[in-house]
Amino acid sequence: MGPCAKFVNKSWPIRVPELRVRHSFRHFPLVFLVLAVAATAVTQISSQQPIINFSLPNFTPEGYRSWLIRGTEARYLSANQIDVKELTLSIFSGLADDKVTTMILSPLASVLPTDAVVTGPSTIRVINDEFEATGNEWRYIYKDRRVTIARNVHVVFHAELKEFLK
Repeated sequence: MGPCAKFVNKSWPIRVPELRVRHSFRHFPLVFLVLAVAATAVTQISSQQPIINFSLPNFTPEGYRSWLIRGTEARYLSANQIDVKELTLSIFSGLADDKVTTMILSPLASVLPTDAVVTGPSTIRVINDEFEATGNEWRYIYKDRRVTIARNVHVVFHAELKEFLK
């Protein structure tokens, strides 16, 4: 008897009858079809239900983070529009240091991912090392790295303004 002979299951059949194998697999195409349909139904995004704890990152061609959009709830309206509640937009340096350069906060915003644009009808708060701004009816264009605020704009500069009044 070999060293592993005591672990061999002697009740296991050496040869499985051919008819039995064919009989076992005769429902395989039907089972495969049902699984394929179920998988397709699960992967579709429904605009009816909100996405809770939404997060959408964007990366530079070099693979560094350029922005991260987060929200408590999001609704997928189309391939290029996502409405986000309690938006937190973190804008990164786009370099290996992965530094957050600007934060944008708003209770309601529309994200246009294809155009890299975020807009909002309500309030905005922009936080940066150099300034902090608030207002209403705003638009952020990532390509230009520019925030436009249409109404009730209030800006506080954190930088020292030497000889500003002279």
